[in-house]
Amino acid sequence: MTMDTQKQDARFGNAVRTRRMLLGVTLDQLAESSGVSAAALSRVERGHLSPTLRNAIAIARGLGCNLAELVERETAQVVRVSENLRFFDEATGIERLALARPTPDIELLRYTVPPGATSSRFAAHKSGTREIFHILTGRLEIHTGQEVITLGAGDTATLHVDTEHWFTNTGSETTKIILTVLGP
Repeated sequence: MTMDTQKQDARFGNAVRTRRMLLGVTLDQLAESSGVSAAALSRVERGHLSPTLRNAIAIARGLGCNLAELVERETAQVVRVSENLRFFDEATGIERLALARPTPDIELLRYTVPPGATSSRFAAHKSGTREIFHILTGRLEIHTGQEVITLGAGDTATLHVDTEHWFTNTGSETTKIILTVLGP
């Protein structure tokens, strides 16, 4: 067994123990709900046993989560400026930078909106989706459903976006915003 494999086993075991303790579940209770013996679970938690895929999935189910939630993740996700996806709308001059997408349901964006520019109309998102607009500079008018909200530099608004929505820079200077999209 390589050193990397041992480290992976220890991290997986620690994730299992941490989740089990957070839930207030004993080894015996987890053994009953997962079908993996308490002795094997103890060895997994201590990093002394590498479970089969079938047992790892059973342990995750017994803990009420997906296996992906217990598998090692990088401690940091770094996106360098040169790696940002950049979208530029020639007609409006609006620039969108995709800054980060730590999970499929969370996205961090930066928009630069020239004076007088209006975004395209964004289709309604899934029910429960919210967008958090934080204005770095300038002024922005956000249209959603029957509501119009005007924000200035330093303002933040959280909006439910399960209806068509769009925004306009109503000021005389370029507006820069940070937009966080949170899925349901």
